[in-house]
Amino acid sequence: MGADPSDVHDRRHDGAGHGRPGAPGDGCRVLVVEDERTIAANLHEYLSARGFVVDLAHDGAAAIARLGAETFDVVVLDLGLPRIAGGEVLERLRRTLRVATPVLVLTARDTLGDKLDAFGLGADDYLVKPFAMAEVAVRIAAMHRRARGAAVDEVLAAGALRLDRRTHEASVDGTALRLGPMSMRLLERLLRDPGRVVPRGELEAALWPDDPPEGDALRGQVHLLRRALVAAGFAGLETVHGVGWRIAVRDAGPPR
Repeated sequence: MGADPSDVHDRRHDGAGHGRPGAPGDGCRVLVVEDERTIAANLHEYLSARGFVVDLAHDGAAAIARLGAETFDVVVLDLGLPRIAGGEVLERLRRTLRVATPVLVLTARDTLGDKLDAFGLGADDYLVKPFAMAEVAVRIAAMHRRARGAAVDEVLAAGALRLDRRTHEASVDGTALRLGPMSMRLLERLLRDPGRVVPRGELEAALWPDDPPEGDALRGQVHLLRRALVAAGFAGLETVHGVGWRIAVRDAGPPR
């Protein structure tokens, strides 16, 4: 179930009020899946006023029907939904519908286990109620930018690892890497946001946008990339079991 409506900060008191717009929605189409209608209405009003195009679904079955028939840029998903729970909605979105649309879980469930379960099912971000409306808007906008590949630097780097997107050349400490097209695409997606755990569904969508493969082809591609990186002296491609993969940033520095 959703949190009490009083837990959700009113837009006049969340740092984006007094007529000052938050992060611009720029026409980003958002499906808000929330059974507490006051919260859903508040999100609809706040986000719509900031340039987002917002649709609502009030239970899991309605959400699955909308997601199977329409295209959205971002989904905001409560976990405690009637008819079909939010976790099952997320699982069906990723594993049955094979949709990589970014998902922000917005829920009162605040334990580490809840968060790990959601990320394991394919969530991209997680925000606990009560929340500030401005933070929801900023997180949605950031997820939308990442999904579109907007504002990505031409040269991506983490520590000694460097990828030049203009020349399609990758290197570790100046030594060139010999990578196939799939490994290069996988590396680019991971390096767009070093340190962030990129979920399986997001990586599969980056590698196979039109025809996701059956089986565990992604794990094979990760293995090939990791082997090439380790051979060149970079051991920072990490597996976060049940969630996804990331490029570690503990030794990251400016591009050389």
